[in-house]
Amino acid sequence: MESLPDHGLRVRRGSLVMIVLGVMLFVLSVVYLVPHDMGVTAVLRSRGVHTRAVVTECTPVGGPQDNPAGNCDCRVRFATSDGTSVETRLAYVTGTVQVRDTVTVVYDPRHADTAALESSIGLWDSLVRNTLDVVALIASVGMMLMGFAVRLAYGWVTRAQPRPGPQRPRD
Repeated sequence: MESLPDHGLRVRRGSLVMIVLGVMLFVLSVVYLVPHDMGVTAVLRSRGVHTRAVVTECTPVGGPQDNPAGNCDCRVRFATSDGTSVETRLAYVTGTVQVRDTVTVVYDPRHADTAALESSIGLWDSLVRNTLDVVALIASVGMMLMGFAVRLAYGWVTRAQPRPGPQRPRD
């Protein structure tokens, strides 16, 4: 049988892990995911230049069991409007292209290394990415709240229970 102190330590550590993971996911979402996804899409929609590119490399984003859609992190090579040759990583993973495919990309003329497939900045793909970003934010807040709730509830429960201590003689 587990003793109360071991159980209490496990509960406190578990709630602390939930809080820390929630904070990390929240920071990741606020600092990287949301600004990146919204920023890249907004820039490419507003001033992006369409051009043809050749896919030079595709790396799966996970093992086959973790990546049933076959999404890959791909690199493309294209020429900018001034003739400069650029090879860069696509801003978003994709499961629709393979090495040596010719695709249409949209790149930022101010920062030619920012490029995405034309299809990746469409309304549907952007909506899905933004929805996932919001889900990550909600999950992070939920994890933090759950961690705090468990810590508080455990504190209240353990304070309400009588603690073993020295026995006083009865009169």
